[in-house]
Amino acid sequence: MAPASDNIGGTSALPYHLMVHRSDDVEVEVFTFNTNGLTAEKIAAVEKELRLKINVLPMNRLAAWLLGLKGVMSLLVRMLLPYPPHYYLRLDRATVAHIKAMRPDGVWIYGEELTGISRQLAGISQVHTGPDCEVLYYERLLLQPWVGRIKRLRCHVMMRKFRRLAASAPTCARYHLVGAADCETLRQVNPQVDACFLRHPHYNYNAERKIKFAEPRIRLVLAGRNDHYMHADAVALIDELAANVDLAEHYEFTFLGKGWEPMHERLLGAGWQSRIIAFAPDYAAELCRHDVQLTPISVGTGTKGKVLDAITNGLLVIGTAYAMENIAVHHGEECLQYERACEVPALLRDIAENRSRYEVMAEAGRTAVLREHDRARASQALFGMFAAKGL
Repeated sequence: MAPASDNIGGTSALPYHLMVHRSDDVEVEVFTFNTNGLTAEKIAAVEKELRLKINVLPMNRLAAWLLGLKGVMSLLVRMLLPYPPHYYLRLDRATVAHIKAMRPDGVWIYGEELTGISRQLAGISQVHTGPDCEVLYYERLLLQPWVGRIKRLRCHVMMRKFRRLAASAPTCARYHLVGAADCETLRQVNPQVDACFLRHPHYNYNAERKIKFAEPRIRLVLAGRNDHYMHADAVALIDELAANVDLAEHYEFTFLGKGWEPMHERLLGAGWQSRIIAFAPDYAAELCRHDVQLTPISVGTGTKGKVLDAITNGLLVIGTAYAMENIAVHHGEECLQYERACEVPALLRDIAENRSRYEVMAEAGRTAVLREHDRARASQALFGMFAAKGL
C-alpha cells in the first residue's frame, strides 16, 4: 500500500512515520501497488511531505483478478488458495530490472505477504516489515470463547495459510516486527529467519497540551471501531459502568468511532452522560478534549496505534494487556492495566479521588512514549538494520 500520515485502507501510516523523520543521508524511492487507493493528489502531497518519489505499479493479472473478486466467489477462491491473496503480487520484469539497475544499498519491503517480491529481489540487502505476525493473530483469536463455528473454521483456514507463508519466508531478508510476541511466533514457525522487534513510532500529537483533568466531570473516551478487536471486552466494560452509576457523578463518556450506538444507549439508560462522535476530522484535537482513554481490546497483535495516540496527547490510558503490549509503559507508573472489566470501576473511583496523582501518571506516560517511540529514533533503528552484519 502507499504510505500516508494516517491509516487509509490499511496500515499505511507506519511506513510514512518511519520515513518522515529519517536522517538526511537516507534517500528513499517508493514503489507501490497502491492497494489502499490513494488519489493522485494525495500521492503527490505525500511525495512532498516525505521528500521522495513514489512509483505506482500495475498489478500482475493473477493478483488483480484475485483482489478484484467480490462476494461468495471471493470467499470461495480465498479459502482454496494455499497462500493469502496479496502473496500473489509480483513486480514486472521491467521494474525488477529498474530496481537492480539503481544499485540500491537496500530494499525495504512492507507487508508480510510480499515474500514473493523478496525472492524477486534476492541478492540485494533486504529488510522486510510485517508489521505484525498474522499466525499469532489467528492463534489468539481462536482462544476467544465468543468465536462461532463458521468464524472458527475460517480462522483455522487463514492461520494455515499464514503459517505456510511464514514457514516458507526466504532468508534473504531480515524481518522487522512491531510486536515482541509477533517476533517470537515468527521465529518459532520459521527458525531460519533473522527477525527482530523494534518500537513502533508514535504519530501526530499536540506538544502544547497541558495535562489537567476537566472539572467537574473527568472526560472518558473509548476510541476505535466497535469490531471484533474490542467488542467482547467493551460489552463487559460498559456493563460494569452501567452497574456502577455512581461514577456518572464524576465522569462523562464519549465513544469516538463507529458502531457504538447500543452501548451508548446502555449508558444513557443507566444515567450516564454519553455521546458518540462517529468521525473526527482532526483526531488528535478531539482526543485532547478528553482526559482518560479506556481501551478494552479483546484480541490483537503488534502495537496499538490508538494507545500511542492517546498517551502522546496526554491522556491516561486504562487498557487490557493486549492494549498495552509492546508500548514502553508500565502499570501503575505510566498507565493502568486490568485483567477483568470488574476491576475498572475501582480504578475510576481512585482517579476521581486522586486527580493530581493520575495527572502525573499521564505525564509520565507521555514522556516515556515520546522518548522510546520517537519517530527519528525508530527510523534510525529501521534504516540502521541495513548496516547490520549480514546485510
